[in-house]
Amino acid sequence: MTEWIDVAPVGTIQDGDHRLVETADTEVAIFNLGGEYFAVENLCTHEDVPIADGEIGADDCITCPMHEAQFCLRTGEVMAAPAEEPLTRFPVRVEGEMVQVGTQPLEL
Repeated sequence: MTEWIDVAPVGTIQDGDHRLVETADTEVAIFNLGGEYFAVENLCTHEDVPIADGEIGADDCITCPMHEAQFCLRTGEVMAAPAEEPLTRFPVRVEGEMVQVGTQPLEL
């Protein structure tokens, strides 16, 4: 069963922005996309660079700052090469007025 980590109060992560948190052994980036929250491991699957440093497009895809691989932040799916593996996603919930992330990745 997943444990939950408090990330930030609702409304403090601006639309299109993110917050980083550490689970036991993983840095997780939590993104606000139009008021919905999505969480992925902060690691491009192509070259192991922080994906949160990338740019988010209007289609909710993030572009890796190193080699421009693209991923859908909603699903983790690869949208453009050179990456071949999806991003590892984590569960997110709003509990009361707090955004929380689960410590166990979602199944692919």
